[in-house]
Amino acid sequence: MEIRISDPGFERELAVCFTGHRPDKLPWGANEQDERCAAFKRRLENEIMRAYDEGARFFLSGMADGVDVIAAEAVLGLARKCPDMKLIAVFPFGFGSSPRKKHIAKQAYSVISLRPEYVSSCYMDRNRFLVDHSSRIICGFSGNLATGTGSTIRMAQREGLKMIIINV
Repeated sequence: MEIRISDPGFERELAVCFTGHRPDKLPWGANEQDERCAAFKRRLENEIMRAYDEGARFFLSGMADGVDVIAAEAVLGLARKCPDMKLIAVFPFGFGSSPRKKHIAKQAYSVISLRPEYVSSCYMDRNRFLVDHSSRIICGFSGNLATGTGSTIRMAQREGLKMIIINV
């Protein structure tokens, strides 16, 4: 499976990806009005801006519910002030079924679907794609390595990505 990011200016060194837990593993669950979520969002925006200030221009979200979607929305919000900040929405299959994800995809600089439909390896393939196309990873992480987030963090460590962990 060879999928490329089509922007001619894309370079891995200019790219940041996100990983993090889904709502069922976040302390605030799906309640994004919770102060813990608000604090996480502030820290996430600070780390995105730090990466941007250090030269990152492409931000890849794996578009899973929870941290991925929160990160995608943060990039879109910050891109209003930084027009060369680009969100690349990377779906493991299809193009998302929720109104929220469809709204993000419509605003994204680029949208990639790795597969037309679900297959058992699609989430691992998505995580591999994110790591292979980034030089930095921003993680919303509880410390539990026995999760998909933990697996992606280990993959990123093996590949030598600069890692920013935001505790959740």
